Amino acid sequence: MANWQTQVKNIAMALAVVGALWMALVVGISNAANIVIDPAAVDADVVNSLGGIDFVDRIAVAGVFVTLLGSAGLGIITAGSGNPPFINTILRYAPLIIGFVAFSAFGTEAWDLVTGNRTWANYDDTQNSYMLFLASSMVAGFVSLFRK
Repeated sequence: MANWQTQVKNIAMALAVVGALWMALVVGISNAANIVIDPAAVDADVVNSLGGIDFVDRIAVAGVFVTLLGSAGLGIITAGSGNPPFINTILRYAPLIIGFVAFSAFGTEAWDLVTGNRTWANYDDTQNSYMLFLASSMVAGFVSLFRK
């Protein structure tokens, strides 16, 4: 039987996948890719919704792709001996990396979501999906620190 840490991490990762998928669909795959690759090419309404795009947003949205394409999401990219070591490291530590980014850059907003103090109606779908992804990743990363 799974311990509580594994159960919490699995639920948090499932919510992170939902948030990542929701964000990718709302923003659009090309806009999401442009956030990471070329922020100047992102539609103005997405930039306004996110309150601008900085380096931290680029890392977090790269985390959206890692989550969706990794074993928690679609399973297209998985850790294995055929991958370069840095890919395996990123995939293995993705919840911790994304969780750290979420905690350090979006800690207050993510904590509001975790504690139930977020007023969803005050934000649009882009902001809500982004924060769902970040807060869930933060919880998954935090809980993975306590796994045996």
